[in-house]
Amino acid sequence: MGNRLKLAGIPVISLLLILCLGCGSKQSVSYASVLNYNDEEYIGKGIESAEVFADADLTLAGRIQKQLEPDQYPDTNLSSNELQEGTEIYIVNDDMLVALQEDRSFKVFERMN
Repeated sequence: MGNRLKLAGIPVISLLLILCLGCGSKQSVSYASVLNYNDEEYIGKGIESAEVFADADLTLAGRIQKQLEPDQYPDTNLSSNELQEGTEIYIVNDDMLVALQEDRSFKVFERMN
């Protein structure tokens, strides 16, 4: 009878351990790729090749001054929760910026309304 009681307690103890481990885990929150430029937020929309912007009159807006963690929201000029410090940002038009990537492609950012 004692062995049966021990065997019956194993699943209960296992369940309690699983519940305790689950309670201690933190959920991570991550924003979309966001860039702050002149107090406006721009959201990342994907990568385009350099050829897409070959005929565009790109103007250098500046370089990323501050890279934040993915779970932080950029709230200062030329900050991003994805782009590395020093990444060049170019103006395409009033609603679009692009970030020059290491492989010479561009990450496209559109202004959030």
